[in-house]
Amino acid sequence: MNKIVGLLVAIVFSGGVLSAEIDTVVILKSSPFFTGFLKRKEPIAALHASPNQLINPQHPSLRNKGYQIFKTDSNAFIHIASGGLLYQLENPNDSILAFKRIDDTENFNYNISAFLFTNKQEIYNIGGYGFWKSSGTLRKYNFKDAEWDADPINEEIHIPFVNDLCWFNPSTEKLFIPYQQIINYGIAKKNDETEIDKRVYQFDLKEKKWGELGKTHPDFFEIISKSTWCIPTEKGYLLSYNYGAYDINFEENQITEYLSSSFTQTMERIDESCIRYYYQGTIYYLDSKTSKYDSLKIPIGKFKRANFGVWKRDNTGFIIGLVPIILILAAVVAKKKKAKASRKKIPDTTTRAAPVGNTVKIKFSETERQLLNLLLDRSKNNRTTTITEINYVLGIKDKNLGLQKKVRSDVMNSINEKFNFLQDGETELVHNIRSQADKRFFEYYINKDNSALLEIMLKEEA
Repeated sequence: MNKIVGLLVAIVFSGGVLSAEIDTVVILKSSPFFTGFLKRKEPIAALHASPNQLINPQHPSLRNKGYQIFKTDSNAFIHIASGGLLYQLENPNDSILAFKRIDDTENFNYNISAFLFTNKQEIYNIGGYGFWKSSGTLRKYNFKDAEWDADPINEEIHIPFVNDLCWFNPSTEKLFIPYQQIINYGIAKKNDETEIDKRVYQFDLKEKKWGELGKTHPDFFEIISKSTWCIPTEKGYLLSYNYGAYDINFEENQITEYLSSSFTQTMERIDESCIRYYYQGTIYYLDSKTSKYDSLKIPIGKFKRANFGVWKRDNTGFIIGLVPIILILAAVVAKKKKAKASRKKIPDTTTRAAPVGNTVKIKFSETERQLLNLLLDRSKNNRTTTITEINYVLGIKDKNLGLQKKVRSDVMNSINEKFNFLQDGETELVHNIRSQADKRFFEYYINKDNSALLEIMLKEEA
């Protein structure tokens, strides 16, 4: 403890020096939050903190920079963002935690938004941007030389500038990113200077190799591009979007969702003023303004599998992929020819005539008929049908939002497919438009060109 007091006294009496020189020591007030964090045996992703949260560097160049608090198997560190300044914890058991600088870095702002991660005793960061362009450089801290060394890899892949969207698994030594974000201010571009490559990549730290997993799923990309809240977990990360919580699992290419606005809002209240981390199903957080330490249990059992994943396989193999496509198309053509020969063709909608006898039988289900009658009645009166009304007819008004969306989609697809089969064409019977009351939702109607024919079909089947 005497050593710590000496350090604090030195800092007080050397303020003039520290104002001109980079801090050799940064101080962090201990709390049950950090005590718990330091005792965790399993690896935890680096904790991100905004400028002037809990530490107050003396040097003006450091006061406006964020930082990360993290640990390896045996030590804890603070890393100043946008540079290579690295401080190691000297006294883990004291009430005031002192971190002493251990690096000799002189450059700043060359790796803004680089992703920092650890593997056993090693410390890495990768990517980031500076000096007018981004890079895909992997850097490893050299404890002997007190410098960051470039660690050669097979190709340059640019990580997203939002660090929380990168994820490293120390068990498999694999790093995952949901897309590339490339910037180069030295090259004139017609559109935005930032280029987004919507493909999911995996980096093998052992082999020092990047590999592509597939195209970023559009639904997943929409979530991560619009989400404002994210935290790393043992499997990927947990984020919020549109009143729902989403648990991302990169290695299994799986996403689960919990569509509860109440829980999502509770989770989002752990905002940027809090330093936080996820551990075994619980979020632990410390409010830097009030020093309040709290936790939030994640109801993992309530999360249900979403109908989309992290990525889609990129099946662009030209020669190999062409053969099954040709076979499928041939089978479809043969099926249509057989169907034409076994039934009468329905007249064009401009000269609609009722089918003769029972030549044409529409096999809509009872639920489909009820929905079509509702849509038809509304459409004839120039009105649309809301999602709430559709859910009521389909008997899913009390189900979760994900299931409602899936059932609606399946029923609409079934109706359109049956209608196209009978009229031997490619037209969409049920259309949708954005709701005027709330642009987030759609409303549905029947195309007027097909209303007369549909009415005949429904009457024939009644």
